Amino acid sequence: MTDRPGPQLPDEPEGSAEQIPAPAAMPVVSAKKAERPSPRLDVSYTPVSNGMDYLVSVFQHLTEGATPPSARDLKYTVLHLQAATEVLLKARLAREHFSLIFADPTEATHDAWQKGDFKSCGTLDAFDRLRNIARLAIEEDDRKRIKDLSDHRNALQHYGLKHNAYAIESRAARVLDFLIAFIHRHLIPELEPAEAKGVEQDMDSFRLKLKGIETLVKQRMNNLRSELAKVTDVTVKCPDCEQWALVANGRDEGPTCLFCHQVWPQDPESAAANYAWIILGLDNYSAIKDGGDSPVVECPDCEIGALVIEAVTAAGQPDATPLCFSCGTVFKNLIDCEGGCGTVLDIGPDEDAIHICRNCIENRYARF
Repeated sequence: MTDRPGPQLPDEPEGSAEQIPAPAAMPVVSAKKAERPSPRLDVSYTPVSNGMDYLVSVFQHLTEGATPPSARDLKYTVLHLQAATEVLLKARLAREHFSLIFADPTEATHDAWQKGDFKSCGTLDAFDRLRNIARLAIEEDDRKRIKDLSDHRNALQHYGLKHNAYAIESRAARVLDFLIAFIHRHLIPELEPAEAKGVEQDMDSFRLKLKGIETLVKQRMNNLRSELAKVTDVTVKCPDCEQWALVANGRDEGPTCLFCHQVWPQDPESAAANYAWIILGLDNYSAIKDGGDSPVVECPDCEIGALVIEAVTAAGQPDATPLCFSCGTVFKNLIDCEGGCGTVLDIGPDEDAIHICRNCIENRYARF
């Protein structure tokens, strides 16, 4: 049987296979790189313009954002205010001599200064050198406020910080007040005319905005006036916000600031120590080291170590008034124990009493 041939398929025309398009011709690239139509400017800030820029940011966060300022606004207020303070103090210090900016001026070289390749001094060092070497008339109270700001900035930057918003605004207003006076009195006169003019323009804006911040602080204090008027004999400056609003009247919750709401719950000893150190500039170590008396001692009434011997109350200012931050007692007849132990006794001038504390008496009897 002969096989029948299968159906014949038509021959495919030549070139009927699927055609692959040839790759498009690559554009000719010039050997010269095309320039941007609008090249970006180099970043260029002088120390003074840098410090002023930080201040602009501070006022923006305090006065142009949320009302009242948000937590984020207050965070950047602390960070940028500290930066502005450091930069502007050092900018003025450099005008005395560049070596004073170095942490160790004896290692200063002009080459390192020009390159910015050196370790600079701290903010408080700059303040001290301006006062002690440049002989600028700046006050110790301002140094305390700058130190407190630096401490807050370090805590916020490295560890996080929880602090009362009223206290932050109040402290910021005080540091800003110092900086505006510092720039006007000590920095602008040292600048070239063109740079001085730019700084003056910023200053006009700052002064108006600072008044707004200070007005808020004053308004809040005015709202508290009637309440504080009842307790002037036991009211002192708060170590947190520095307002005359810390009331130590023996309440169960402990010493309380009516302005910033800082409370030392059941810890009057810490409140007394903070007040003595931050407001009065006194601490136990320095006092004893220098042969003086401890600024905070045990109270003769409540026997808690919260009696500030040199407290200054709203009613008694500017004189010192011994005040116990625990029980709220104001003392007028304190005398030192004649046993030399450092205890104070509340004995009136007409009282017929032995001027020796109980412990010293017991120690003397124990010898026999």
